[in-house]
Formats: sequence, structure tokens, C-alpha cells
Amino acid sequence: MITIKNPEKYSAGLYTRLSNEKIEAGNSEVLIENEDERESGSISTQKAFLNSFCRENNIKVFDTYVDDGVSGATFDRPDFNRLIRDIEKKKVNLVLVKDLSRFGRLSSKISYYLEEFFIEKGVRFIAISDDIDTGHIETSEEMVQFKAFFNEWYVRDTSRKVRNGKRIRAKEGKVMTTYPTYGYKKDPKDCNHYIVDMETAPIVQEIFELAKSGKTATQIANMMTVKKVLLPSEIIGNNHTRNMEIKRGWNRNTVNRILQNVTYLGWVSNGNTKKVNYKSKKTMVMPKENRIVVKNMHTPIIDLETFEIVQSMLEMRRGVRTKTYDWLLKGVMYCRECGKKMSLVPQRRSDGRTLFYFRCNTYASNPSFHLCTPHSSNLEKTTTNVLQMIRAKCKQVLEEETFMKIAQNKEALDLKNEIIISEKKIVEINKKIDELYGSKFKGMFDDDDFQRIYNNLKKERNENETRVENLKKRLGKQESTDEIKKVIKNFYNCKEVTRIDLISLVDKIEITEDKKISIHYKYNLLNQILTDGLEEDVS
Repeated sequence: MITIKNPEKYSAGLYTRLSNEKIEAGNSEVLIENEDERESGSISTQKAFLNSFCRENNIKVFDTYVDDGVSGATFDRPDFNRLIRDIEKKKVNLVLVKDLSRFGRLSSKISYYLEEFFIEKGVRFIAISDDIDTGHIETSEEMVQFKAFFNEWYVRDTSRKVRNGKRIRAKEGKVMTTYPTYGYKKDPKDCNHYIVDMETAPIVQEIFELAKSGKTATQIANMMTVKKVLLPSEIIGNNHTRNMEIKRGWNRNTVNRILQNVTYLGWVSNGNTKKVNYKSKKTMVMPKENRIVVKNMHTPIIDLETFEIVQSMLEMRRGVRTKTYDWLLKGVMYCRECGKKMSLVPQRRSDGRTLFYFRCNTYASNPSFHLCTPHSSNLEKTTTNVLQMIRAKCKQVLEEETFMKIAQNKEALDLKNEIIISEKKIVEINKKIDELYGSKFKGMFDDDDFQRIYNNLKKERNENETRVENLKKRLGKQESTDEIKKVIKNFYNCKEVTRIDLISLVDKIEITEDKKISIHYKYNLLNQILTDGLEEDVS
């Protein structure tokens, strides 16, 4: 039985949550509602339950926080975040939930909030139905962990059932995308079935015919942009996937996605992406052989012969590009003006030689729209200048090595002494906390005094732990200087620089339209030791 002493000192935040998770059942369209969610009751039931508890205990309610239709597998919820902000502002010092599963279903997050965050902020947490109250020492941490583990297991089990249900529907050839594929729209009678969109299907057919005639994806994209054809994202409604600040029009990636999509053959492809796990929102693209493809599910827009010809042409272009463009600065050269990577283009001269030049990818995607400038720079000349700049930086670091070692040795000794002092303080604080718990059990402190003293000790311990962590990071940087210098010395002495040598030192290289180079190194030692000469003309 949970009792509240001194209710007048509390300002309560009532938190309610209900998931809308449903599970696909077998081969039919029957949906089984989440049994646990039904048991926990609706949002209105939770509110009534919590408000009744507050009235019975004379607790003042600051606000009610509602996350309706949000899974307990995530703690990134709109009203939960609002509750945390109000706690940070000291508007709420008591959090009430009906049961622990309403608070969340990830044991690691529950442990963090109940055992660290709420204690540090002086917040009391109560899960009424589970008889969990962090304001009483009698609350069993083992029981909290057990209930949290069980709640998380339920999410894991539900996730497995949902995956199995989706896999069954995928094998039946059901369309399970939120937005329809460009060229189609969802059947009003069956949202899991496609019908041809008579307005956009001809555009898809035109793109395939252009590709079949030998046009590249970039050329097709430029033609679509000039004709002011609406982008797929502007038609099917998923504008959230695009950067709306700069409307770049069609690009080769958009065209390539259309040209490689088997949906236009009348096939349904499911399982194209997969979540890393039920705890994460991140997804990964699945290999083609692992996807579930069902043929003859809707009216095709493209015939199989045309599709296969286009795939062969795309594959041939990929093969040529991979073999031809391989260079030392590949992947680290960027345009200073727009931030895009630089690509390489060949230029055949009248004497038979082929020279290579850098080109900005933003400019290359749509040259006629002048979104950026070419940034044309000779590959050989730029590479030579970059290597000279890096060697000059390495040389200066090595020349100052003797002086730096003297300073570092003294600083390292001071850091170690400070770490020892702070670690001793942590040991002493832990002893005081142990003694405090003993005194509490003997009845020498009431709840308020115990919590006040404990919070002060916990705060002091956290400050010292943070200090030790920061000191060790600084010490680690000092002690790793020798390793950094080995890398620098290896680069400086090597006769022929490889990509491994370059990447070990360089994070990014930027080049401006007037051919000024800026090199950003992976180590602060290189970035800070020399402030002059970071930019050099390579025209």
C-alpha cells in the first residue's frame, strides 16, 4: 500500500500512454489487438485512476501528459519529452503512472530514469498498480528490474509476432508501403493493391524508353527537369524525405531508382529494408536475394524485355566507371561552396594523352541550373600540392617534438595526481553513503533528511566521477601523442603515399572555385600546430 507523507510538497505529473500496436493473424486479414494494452485500459481510464489517487492523497496535479498511440519500446515520445522538460524546470517533482508498463518497456531506460535521473533531480516515481515507489527504501530494486525485464520481453515477443505476420502478407504479395510507387496509386477498394496512375505511368514509360535508347540517368534527369515534370516525392506525398530548402529538381539517383524498380513489371517486392532491432529506428537495405518478390500482382507498366535491356545497360556503365576512376584523393575531396564531394572526369587531348580533372557533383547533377560551379582542377597538380602541404605540416610537428615532450611530461604528471585525489574522494563519499543507509535503517533519519543528505552526497560523487573521466580523457590524449607521431613520421618518410597513409591523417580536403585548398586533419595536433599556410593556390 503506497502512502504519501507531506503531500503538500509535491507537484505531480500524471503520465499516461497507450500503444496502438496490432498483430497480423495468420493468412487472413484479422487483426489481434495488443492484449496487454487492453488490460492497461484506455487513456481516459488511466487519467481517472491517477486523478482518483491524487484526490485521496491530497496531491496537487501540475499537468497530465498523454502519449496516445506510441509504443513503449521507445522513450522518444512527444509528451514524455515535455514531462522531462518540466522536471528540468523544477515544475514537477512527483511522477505518477498506473503501472510500470505505461512508463515504458525498455529495462535499460527504466533503470536510468528510476535509479539515476529522477534521484538526481529530486523526483519521486510511483507506479501505483505495481506498488513501486522510489520514495520508500522498502521498494525492491529487484522487483523493479523483474517487471521491467518482463515488460521488455513482451515488446520483443510482440515484435516477433508482427514480423511473422508481415512475412505472411509479403508472401501473399500484399503491398505494405506507406506511399505508393511512382506510376501507381493504391486501389480504393484494397489499400494493399496497386492500380495504374494514368497521369504518371506515361512518365515512367518515357524514362525507360529514353534509357533504352542510350540516354544516361543524368541526361534523363536533366530532360525531366527542363520539362518541369513533378518529382515523385511531390506527387506521392512523402516530402519529408527531401531537403525542401534547395529544390534541385530531378537527379540521376531518382532516375536510377525508377529504372531498377521491379514494381513496374507487375511484381510486388517486400522486405527491401529491415530494422536493426525492435529497440532501434535505424533500418538497413537488404540484398536483393533476401527480398520477397511475388509476380503478377498488378498491371505492369513496363514489359520484361525492356526492363532487362535497361538493367544490362546500367550494369555495363557501372563496370566501366568502377575500373576507370580510381585515384588517391577519392572520397576526401569536397567542394567548399556547396559541401558536395568532387568527382573525376577525363579529358582527351589532341596529342592522345588523357588528363583528369575534378568536378563538383552538385554542378554535374544539373549543369544547366547553375546550382554550383565546376571547380575544375587538374588531378595531378592538385594531388602534388596536397601531398606537399601535408608533408610540410608533418615536418613542423616533428621539429617541435622535443619541446612538446617536456611540456607533456609535466602536464601528464599533474593530471595523474589530480586523478588520484578525486578517486580518493569518491571512495570516502561511498563510505559515507553506506553509513547513511545504516543510520536510515536504524531510524536515525526521516525520509526528507535522508533524501536531502543522500542527494548532496550523490551530487558530490557525480561531480568527482565526471572530473576523473575528463582528466583521464586529457591524460589519454597526452599518452597517445607518441602513437600519433608514429603515424605522422611514417607519412613523412614514405616514398610513395598510399590511400591508407592518406586516410590515416586526413579527414577532409576542401577546394574553392578559385582553387584554394583547405586540409582538415583527423588529429587536433595537426590542425592546431600550424595556423598559417593552410590554404594554397593550385591553379
